[in-house]
Amino acid sequence: MDFNIEDYSLLDDIGPEKIISINNPSVGLNGVLVIDNSIYGIPAGGIRLAPDITIDEMIRLSRAMSLKFCSYRLKLGGAKAGICGDPSDTEKKGILLTAFADQIAPFIESDVYYPGPDMGTDDNDLLKMFKVMGVPNLAPKPIGLKKLGVPVEELFTGYGVVNCLETIYDNLEKLTEIKHKTSNNPKIILEGFGKVGTAIAIALKDLNFTLTGVSTLNGAIFDENGLNIEDLLTLKLQHGDDLVNQYESKNLLKISKEKLFELSSEYQTDFIIPGARPDVINKNNADKINAIALVPAANIPYEKGTTEILRERGIIAFPDFVANAGEVLAILVNKVAKNADEIFEFVKTKITEKTFEVIQGAVQGNISPYNFAVEDAMNELKKKQKRKKNSLEKMNKRY
Repeated sequence: MDFNIEDYSLLDDIGPEKIISINNPSVGLNGVLVIDNSIYGIPAGGIRLAPDITIDEMIRLSRAMSLKFCSYRLKLGGAKAGICGDPSDTEKKGILLTAFADQIAPFIESDVYYPGPDMGTDDNDLLKMFKVMGVPNLAPKPIGLKKLGVPVEELFTGYGVVNCLETIYDNLEKLTEIKHKTSNNPKIILEGFGKVGTAIAIALKDLNFTLTGVSTLNGAIFDENGLNIEDLLTLKLQHGDDLVNQYESKNLLKISKEKLFELSSEYQTDFIIPGARPDVINKNNADKINAIALVPAANIPYEKGTTEILRERGIIAFPDFVANAGEVLAILVNKVAKNADEIFEFVKTKITEKTFEVIQGAVQGNISPYNFAVEDAMNELKKKQKRKKNSLEKMNKRY
């Protein structure tokens, strides 16, 4: 990983507090741990394993975690870890995770950082890492329940995104003066069909919404009349990312995954769900997208400046850190919930309330939902920062 920061505007008076290089040349480990801040609580965030991560990406992801926790008033700080590697190379991946766990153990033991799964890692990887660190008791406890054959832990983020989307759909008249041609089953394009994407598809099916386009690492497919979600889920189990090459329908279009969003300019599309890598909404495609709203499942999907471009075009760019908070909310309530249904209901309630709050605040302040949500979270963080400063000043005078 190139440890040179390209965009120094990412460094501000909030953070990052720490940028720690985590390397082990003997096994080819090249990674980083970014602690955005610890003002709001113990810093937490996932461990991302991908071949092309950058230090700027990790800084932005750690800030996104801060914004997420502050938005929902969860007493945690923002952090993110990254490892350069190929997640499909299972043998090499295991060695990298073991070496990474060995090096971050002191940070876990001293409450500097608490890890979770992210792109390229899963709950089993995290359990292994906690065992390497000698603290398996700190690993997240599985709920042990399934919905449609899928562990419920894999569904919370996706279901939360759809809860957010549904709330936006139900309150369009508050968010925009543009009269949109919508129906009881709005049309949706979804990027990514992994753990979160499949959960989104299941939730959309429950609402009778129409999924018209989907992408994986192997490409993208689109059918203006709607894709069969049951068939997609079956093909996912059988073929993984190659489901896009196995799916068949009468009016099917097969395209590169990079062009999927642009089909919204040719075919009616009500919502787009970015669900993969950062900056998939960028200055190269922002003017080629046409939808009511973008409701992200992935973190930092918007390249700098694109939310304003979309707003000028009358497209709602909803904040990712509000829409995709389902999993962290589920972890929060898991200890007291009696069953999975209670967890799903808690996630739905919290995300629906926060989405509506963002809608109302954006309208009243005449700003974009994204900017309102950032300001709200940062104001909360700065209040805590001011209290910490006062505490340190009192300590200074005492000693």
